[in-house]
Amino acid sequence: MTARPLTDFGTVAVDLIKTTRILSDGRKRLREIKGVSDLKTSLELYGQLQPIIIERDYELVDGLRRLTAARELGWTCIDAIFRDQMDELLARTLELEANVQRQDMGWAERTFALAELHRIKQRLNPAWSQATTAQLAGTHQARVAEAVMISKMMELFPEIGEAKSLHQALSWSKAKAGLALRVNEVRDAGPDTTAVADRIILGDSVEIIKQIPDESFNLVLTDPPFGIDYDTRQTGSETTLTTYEDSQEKYIRLLSMAPHLYRVIKPDGWLTWFLGVSWYEEVKLVFRAAGFIVCEIPVIWKRDQLRVFTTRPDRYYANGYDMALHCIKGDPQMVQRGKSNILDFPPVSVGDRELAVERPVELYQEIIRRLTVAGESVADFFVGSGAVLAAAASLKRNYFGVELSPERRAVAIQKTLAYTPTEVP
Repeated sequence: MTARPLTDFGTVAVDLIKTTRILSDGRKRLREIKGVSDLKTSLELYGQLQPIIIERDYELVDGLRRLTAARELGWTCIDAIFRDQMDELLARTLELEANVQRQDMGWAERTFALAELHRIKQRLNPAWSQATTAQLAGTHQARVAEAVMISKMMELFPEIGEAKSLHQALSWSKAKAGLALRVNEVRDAGPDTTAVADRIILGDSVEIIKQIPDESFNLVLTDPPFGIDYDTRQTGSETTLTTYEDSQEKYIRLLSMAPHLYRVIKPDGWLTWFLGVSWYEEVKLVFRAAGFIVCEIPVIWKRDQLRVFTTRPDRYYANGYDMALHCIKGDPQMVQRGKSNILDFPPVSVGDRELAVERPVELYQEIIRRLTVAGESVADFFVGSGAVLAAAASLKRNYFGVELSPERRAVAIQKTLAYTPTEVP
């Protein structure tokens, strides 16, 4: 049987007898060739889809699996192209084929190589399919489809390339696609969503707060990134993707908001600022310098009902709480007095989270009830999932928020709308 090429590469038919020495040159890797059986089936069904590459003295450059499969099928000749005849596009194709097979490459590089190989093959032959790319690369069609999809997603969301594995990249891509869909749904929604969206500004809080009039809010209740490189430490352990930047440098920039936070709060008002314990002393000093009275005893959210966390269980207790600073401007009066600083609410379960970091609405409802009354105003400058604004809406407080990410803003808009009471005529 002779080869039946589907694409014109300017090939020549090479007598397999001339290439016998290539298959018996003593290279150990010949005994480790994988996927020959599947390739033999493909050659029988479709013929030879890709020429082998040889030197003028018939030394093999590329195509060992094809050559082996053809010989085992009893072919007498195989299509080949001499290396010095290759054009730039074909050379790039061969480079990509080699990269797809390399085990020392990361998942992102191999995935991109497989996707680009498929795109180039389709340019050479519009009838080329993902199935034929899979046959050529010695993989399954589903892997080619994944590679094409993920490579497109990485173009839109480069952070997906930071995933630790292909499995995580697929999970992140799915989450990103879902969030992007929600952004579109919010954009195309009706008047109800528009009313909520108008109160949640897309942008950088450090800059936007400078534009807000003095004495606008009764309570600022906010939960910024903790400045503990959470985004880096959590890579590989969360099932969804969060793209906020959580470095110490970014956190110091956020703290520059302190004087403006004091300015935008009413003469008698509150600030509740969630933070990591490592920043506790420094943030107290920053807010006091801005004019706030800062309570020495923090607000504690006891969240150990579902899980606790420590990086060194051999040395440290597992952490089952988060904390917030209770800050005062002027002489406000608590609505609910004498209650404990320990708030005991279960966290949002992993299965119910829409973002990697998400706190329960009930936690924020409790704080809002204690510090404000219906009709007063609550602001959150790091909206995230929208739990603070949802809590404010549910309790008939006016609310305002700022969020840097369009995807998280879309989540927040829908969550806030879901918690907004329906007016009964």
